[in-house]
Amino acid sequence: MINVVLAIAIMLLLGLLSTRLMKLVGLPNVTGYLIVGLIIGPYALKIITEDIYNQIEILSSIALGFIGFSIGVEFKLSHVKEIGAKAVTITFFQALSATLFVDVILVATAFFTGMQTYEAIVLGAIATATAPAATLMVVRQYHAKGIVTDTLLPVVALDDAIGLVVFAVSNSIALSLASGSAVTFWNLAVVPVVEILMSLVVGALVGLLLAVVPRFFKSRDNRLIATVFAVFACLGLCTLFEYLEQNYNFPFTLSDLLVCMMAGAVFVN
Repeated sequence: MINVVLAIAIMLLLGLLSTRLMKLVGLPNVTGYLIVGLIIGPYALKIITEDIYNQIEILSSIALGFIGFSIGVEFKLSHVKEIGAKAVTITFFQALSATLFVDVILVATAFFTGMQTYEAIVLGAIATATAPAATLMVVRQYHAKGIVTDTLLPVVALDDAIGLVVFAVSNSIALSLASGSAVTFWNLAVVPVVEILMSLVVGALVGLLLAVVPRFFKSRDNRLIATVFAVFACLGLCTLFEYLEQNYNFPFTLSDLLVCMMAGAVFVN
């Protein structure tokens, strides 16, 4: 049976080899990573079983934290001022229109599919989600520069905040419909807003702490260590809030992606 360490080695090797194949066909490296993951995953060849995946799932959270931080670093106020309101307009339109479209289609076809209304609402909320990892990897690989890239990265950053609100509201409505209880203002509006604001505050505090580091540590290695510490601190705090919610009925959690993005944005600005 493949152990966890060997499984990670296999994934890295096959991912590396896939980049050569993608270069031949003119596709970005992330396409190769996705294809290899599907092939060796628990639903195809099962080289990486569900048990192994569950053991290394924390690596996905850590990787997403670094990706969120990297996107936040791209969120410079000078760029935002140049772009103006375009990024905000695009983000709201693509996120909300996706949710509305999926909700309407699924509810309209519920009679034929047998899907419940609350299930359709949850799926509509999920439709707001985008893939910051794939977006950033493609931009970095091709060293893309220009108005499209400058607009795209802030959109990816803002989309997480909007997606969090839409999902929290939709999930609250869906749970109420499923249980037959009334939708409360607290779950519908207060909790999502508090969750976002607290995520921004925690991320900002970590970013400010990281911004102090260059004054005392000048070497590149020390700054790199400080950056790694900042990302792990963000993820650790998010895990702490999740633990408090599950065990002590704490009213909200934090968005790990949003916290890491905010830390990167505050640091770079």
